[in-house]
Amino acid sequence: HDECTFRSGEVSARRCVIDDSAPFFSKGRGRSYMISDFLVIHPSSPYFQLSPAEWNQATQRYPKLLEEVDIIYEKFSASAAINIGSDLYMDNELILEQFERLFQMLQFKEEYKTHTIEVLVDNARTHTSKKFSVNDFNMKPGTRCPVQSIEYLDPATNQRKTINCYFTDGENKGKSRGLLNIALNLGLKVPLNCKLQQLKELVSQHPAFQNVTKLEKLGTQYGIQVLYVPKYHCELNPIEGYWCHMKQFVRKHNDQTFNKMVSLIGEARKNFKDRQIYLELCRRFWTTLIAYNDGKDYKQVLQIPIYAVYGDREQGDEPCGKNFEEFDFAKERAIISLTVAATR
Repeated sequence: HDECTFRSGEVSARRCVIDDSAPFFSKGRGRSYMISDFLVIHPSSPYFQLSPAEWNQATQRYPKLLEEVDIIYEKFSASAAINIGSDLYMDNELILEQFERLFQMLQFKEEYKTHTIEVLVDNARTHTSKKFSVNDFNMKPGTRCPVQSIEYLDPATNQRKTINCYFTDGENKGKSRGLLNIALNLGLKVPLNCKLQQLKELVSQHPAFQNVTKLEKLGTQYGIQVLYVPKYHCELNPIEGYWCHMKQFVRKHNDQTFNKMVSLIGEARKNFKDRQIYLELCRRFWTTLIAYNDGKDYKQVLQIPIYAVYGDREQGDEPCGKNFEEFDFAKERAIISLTVAATR
């Protein structure tokens, strides 16, 4: 998954107030169209979409899928788009809504029934937002506290525990406990005259404050694992190549008007599928994971010959040199490779 913004050269309706000496309209200042999409590594299609029958089953189970929302969804899909303007933007709340829509629909996709679903996302703030952070707490009672309680898994007993962050009785009833009291309730040994920063560092090591992101928690509710791609490693996220193709296609045929740009985005999606470019990206993805798993570093991965990734077009190879059946040999090794790559 990833988001991408397409910008036209079309000025707003106030174009008439620009005088003749105004410079050409530069990139980034035209009407914009933002897409939040999913690229699927599966032989059925590079795009996720339910059939009409599957959609009917999904809406019967989750009627909320039929509700009108601010963002534009592809029919029977979780692929979304918005016209950027005013206060509308793909923030964390909209991303969570989109992912919940995806997670609800995935269980009705017949072709995915026997599969374990894993979703790759980058480290954008819209993906990594957490319910709370140790930096959201102040030390003393009655001060800032973002949550009523903290639930965590105790590694010693493997049981879930809950710590109240507010007093439930006594003269301070209804007030926040403060980070110091929370630390003491967690059984931490707090040094005498401990400063707030020291306390935060101490508390952050406890499982109660090593909380997962909202997106990971949402995925867990639906039995889906969310994996975060290491920063600055676009080779580990095939959808980056998808955006490259889309933008190249749109720029090649665009006349700088907004409506033309939007129509070209649809054509670019079809061109991407028809030319089977997703197979090339899929092959590169597996090749990269295996290379990291074999101990290669980032520099060595970038030096992998292009024909080793895409196949030899002159020899008449398939676009990616492999088909989906031949990817199975790498599946077991690739599952752990993403974690390995994150440490490099």
